[in-house]
Amino acid sequence: MDESKIETLFDLNNAIFSNHYFLVGGAFLIYLVYRIFHSLLADNNYMRTRYRTRGHTWRSIQCNKSVPYNIYCTNCCKLMLPVVGLFCECCAVSACKRCRRSVDKKFRCKPVSWPADKPFYHHWVHVGTSQSDESEDHNEEGLKKYFCAWCQRTKLCAHTSNLENEQCDFQKYRNIIIPPACVQLERGVVSNIKHPGDSDWEPFIIVANPKSGSNRSDEVLSLFRGLLNPIQVVDISSTSPESVVRWLPPRCRILVAGGDGTVAWVMNSLFSFPHVKAAVAILPMGTGNDLSRVLGWGAGGHTSLDAHSIISSVRQANHQPLDRWKVTIMPKRSRLARYRQPRVLYAYNYASIGVDAQVALDFHHARSQFLYRYASRTLNYMAYAFLGVGRALDDGGCGGLERRLCVWVGGARDPLALPPLQALVALNIPSWGAGVDLWSGWNFLFIPYCEIAVRLSRTLSFCTSI
Repeated sequence: MDESKIETLFDLNNAIFSNHYFLVGGAFLIYLVYRIFHSLLADNNYMRTRYRTRGHTWRSIQCNKSVPYNIYCTNCCKLMLPVVGLFCECCAVSACKRCRRSVDKKFRCKPVSWPADKPFYHHWVHVGTSQSDESEDHNEEGLKKYFCAWCQRTKLCAHTSNLENEQCDFQKYRNIIIPPACVQLERGVVSNIKHPGDSDWEPFIIVANPKSGSNRSDEVLSLFRGLLNPIQVVDISSTSPESVVRWLPPRCRILVAGGDGTVAWVMNSLFSFPHVKAAVAILPMGTGNDLSRVLGWGAGGHTSLDAHSIISSVRQANHQPLDRWKVTIMPKRSRLARYRQPRVLYAYNYASIGVDAQVALDFHHARSQFLYRYASRTLNYMAYAFLGVGRALDDGGCGGLERRLCVWVGGARDPLALPPLQALVALNIPSWGAGVDLWSGWNFLFIPYCEIAVRLSRTLSFCTSI
């Protein structure tokens, strides 16, 4: 075959690759534009909320909720349409958009802290009206329904004066709620939690990352603020896990609503405070959710969230130990450059070098862009697939990786003989890349502890994941 024909074939291959990039990239951009316009047209400032320490934390009545609410405004008593209706996600009081400021002033939200020397009473909220079964006149004013924002009890009475000043015992969730009388604040910040004295007390802490792949962690925050003390529900986009772990009681359970990276962040924070013996559960909200798949919490993608069933699942879950790998990155020494400290990371899922790490880095940069506020889990899969195909075709600068790596395992003198590589991945769990089991069908030797040393001849992308 002459040279002209060979060049023609290579040009044809390049054209095929170019068309492939064009089609995949075009589909990706079209879907992104659709998500942006859909979010803008259906925009509601009360669909996504941020917890307020003063006043009520308002949320649209169209949202999923774990507490009852009144379809009539508490202030003007008018029927609320879904477009203008709001409810407090912490205490369940309702208001229309026009009256929300008045309700903020007239009705207090449930307190996160309370003086220990004062009795703690029910926090009753008017959530509706119930017609008397014996009354045939439906025009007659019915009994008012009141709901306690702490113990979830409901009562029917004609007037608020009929509500007895009974102390609240938190009922079925008393073993997982942090009582306000046990919370100590300093300048509005939690400084310490006192033990209430119940031997079965094991409080729940909800940690959610609104920036996770599914973009539904904000819904999780709202659901649990209505059932627990609001300080138990943490948004790590505004409050770091390290600041929360400082005041945690020695025995508790933490539910992490997020992806693998969020779970890693929380786990590393817990290791910094050895006095806290917390069990960590996962509500998968990320893109891959490999750790959640392995530990039995599922792959995510929940169509609906039920806070009560989630609490039941976490309370019944069994403890299971998990290894973590310490990854030390030693900078290359130079006579002229000043000494740099080794960088220490911790891997729970895997650690990788090469094209796999390059794709993860590209995805991280893409997700930090402004347009990704309109992203979804489907969009993340598309982005990861597009970036992965692109890096696999051009090898990401990682071709011939076996010639630039020396790998020692278990303190052996001689390095391993490596086949042709584009990536090197050290797995801690049998799940990689959103559920792929790379160990299936292979015979391997279980080693309870070993040391892996890797030397690079030049700089490559390196990635650790929970």
